[in-house]
Amino acid sequence: MVAIGDPLAPVRELVLMDSASALRWFRHDYPHPLARWHHHPEIELHLVTGSTGTAQIGGAARAFGPGAFYLVGSGLPHNWVSSIAEGEVVTGRDALIQVDPELLSRIAATVPDLVRIPPLLEEARCGIQFHGRTRARAEALLLGIAERRGASRFAGLLELLDVLAGAPPEERDLLNDRALDSTLGQHDSELFDRAMAYVHEHLQEPLRLEDLAAELGRGPTVVSRLFSRATGVGFSRTVIRMRVSEACRLLLMTDRPVAEICFDAGFSNLSNFNRRFREETGTTPRAYRAARPTDPGPEDDSLSEPASGLS
Repeated sequence: MVAIGDPLAPVRELVLMDSASALRWFRHDYPHPLARWHHHPEIELHLVTGSTGTAQIGGAARAFGPGAFYLVGSGLPHNWVSSIAEGEVVTGRDALIQVDPELLSRIAATVPDLVRIPPLLEEARCGIQFHGRTRARAEALLLGIAERRGASRFAGLLELLDVLAGAPPEERDLLNDRALDSTLGQHDSELFDRAMAYVHEHLQEPLRLEDLAAELGRGPTVVSRLFSRATGVGFSRTVIRMRVSEACRLLLMTDRPVAEICFDAGFSNLSNFNRRFREETGTTPRAYRAARPTDPGPEDDSLSEPASGLS
C-alpha cells in the first residue's frame, strides 16, 4: 500500500523561516502533513534519506531511494510518495533547506564570486535531480549545515549551491522541459492532491478519467483540465509516468521477473509496457535493470539515477 499525505492540507506551504538565519533547515518523517502536492516561493534543496517511492516534481515522475537529491525552484509543485505498509512510519525521511531565491539573487548581483548561482536558480524552476559525485558532495554539505550557525551556516549554503552549479552535465538531470506557467489555487490544489492520492492507491488497477472524476465529484472535463494545469502533461501521461516510475523502482529494488513487474506497475500487457517504458526512459526494462550496480558502496545513488526522458 502506498501511504499519502493529508489530502485536505493547503497546497501553498507557508514556510516559517528561522528568525536567526536566512535559511530554514528542516527534517521530517513520513507520513507527514507536509508530504503532499504543494508549492512555495522558496527554493528547496531536498534529500531523501529513507524509503523508496515516486517523486513527482511538476510533470515529472521519478523513482527515488535513499540519497536522492533534488533542487526545486520557486513555485514548482512537488511531492514525494513512499511505498510503505499501512501504519508504517519512516523516521527522518526527508532533510531539506528552504531559502528565498530573491535574497540569493540580490547577493549574487553584488558578489562576483557567486556568478554561477542565478543561472542555477533559473534552471531550478524546471526541477533538477543530481547524481554521482555531485550528489554525494551535496548530501554531505546539506547534512553538515544542520550543525552550523551564524555566518558559517550561510557560507555552507553558498558552498552547496556552488557545488550544484558546477555539476557536470552527466550528474544533473533537468526534470521538466520548461517551468509550469502557473500554480493551482488552494481549492484546486486540494482537489489535485485528492486526485493524486487516488492514482497512487489504484495504480495497479485500470484507471479511467471518468472513475476518478466520479470519486472527486467533478466532471471529467474539469478533472482533465486540472491535470493539464497541475502537471503540464495531462491525466493519461501522468498515469503512464507514475507507472513507469513504479516499474523503475521495482526493477532496481527487486529481482522479480520483468513480466511480473509489468503487471504490478499497472500495465495490461508486456508489449505496451515495453513500448511505454522505452518512450519514457529511452531504454528497455532489462537494460535499465542491468545498469544497476551489483555492489553498491556508501556513495552509490543508483536508486536516484535517472532514466533519460522521464521528464
